Amino acid sequence: MGQQCFVLSDPKLPDNPIVFASPGFYKLTGYTSREVLGRNCRFLQGPGTDAKAVDVIRKAVGTGSDATVCLLNYKADGTPFWNQFFIAALRDSDNCIVNYVSFAFFGV
Repeated sequence: MGQQCFVLSDPKLPDNPIVFASPGFYKLTGYTSREVLGRNCRFLQGPGTDAKAVDVIRKAVGTGSDATVCLLNYKADGTPFWNQFFIAALRDSDNCIVNYVSFAFFGV
C-alpha cells in the first residue's frame, strides 16, 4: 500500500496555512517540514498550473464545500507532477469549519 499523502490547513489563520503534513507528503514532494508548515499550499504551483483548477479550489474553500481537481504541481527540486487534488472542510459539532484536509494522489 502506498503512503498517505495529505495536509491539514487552518482557515482561522491568515492565508489558511498548512499546520500538518503527512510523512508521505514530504517523501513525495521532497519538501521538509520547515519549508511546508505555515505556508499556503500554493507554493506547489508553478508556470504550468491551470488557473481554472486553482479557482475551483479557491471557490470550494470560500464556500466550505469539497472539490477535486487535477493540477500540475512542482516538487522541491522543480520536477513537475500531476496531482489529483481533493480538499474538504472538517467541521466541529457546531458545524463550524476547523480545518481543511487536502489529499494528493500523484501520477494521475
